[in-house]
Amino acid sequence: MNTSFRRPAQLRPEQLEVIDGDVNIEAKLELAYATAHALIPFDADIDDAVAARLHQVIANEGIDVVAESWVDTPETSLPGILWRGYLLREWIRRFSDDVRQRFSAAQKAGVEHAGVLDPSGVKKLWDRVFSGSFDGDFLDVVRQSARFTDFIASVEPLWIADDDHPLATEVTRRHTAMARTAQEFYLAGEKTFRHGQV
Repeated sequence: MNTSFRRPAQLRPEQLEVIDGDVNIEAKLELAYATAHALIPFDADIDDAVAARLHQVIANEGIDVVAESWVDTPETSLPGILWRGYLLREWIRRFSDDVRQRFSAAQKAGVEHAGVLDPSGVKKLWDRVFSGSFDGDFLDVVRQSARFTDFIASVEPLWIADDDHPLATEVTRRHTAMARTAQEFYLAGEKTFRHGQV
């Protein structure tokens, strides 16, 4: 498995206008939704061959290649939440000192943290999701992620401060990104996935 991280390319709308050739946004979205539903099927009718191919790609190349397809999807869609989960997992995995310091700061500030998993617990949940053979409760993963990011955001709503950071994306660099991501996890878990609107 390829363990090196490649920052997924992200295009702003104005960049799309200057690209030569035919960029098929609809095909990109179709790929994003197909990979997301093959990873977390819910009730979607997923072709077994598609699911097997996705699992093979994850086993051979890692989740990074698949995650690139989720970048521009809506925040409460399944691929949009997987993208946020991917960024959260990578942040915990690659910048563990920063994560531990912020988690500790929230604890020391006296923020209520009953039921909040520690960083390694959140990472393990997303590791299972991105293994390609997740059979757990995805709604629980989303809820736990909402609690964790809300806990961190209670003392620091910013996520990534620098445009040159390896995880700097539109999601992580926006104003109050950690707090907004917590809200997106919450909304997806409570209003979207719980009611089967994926």
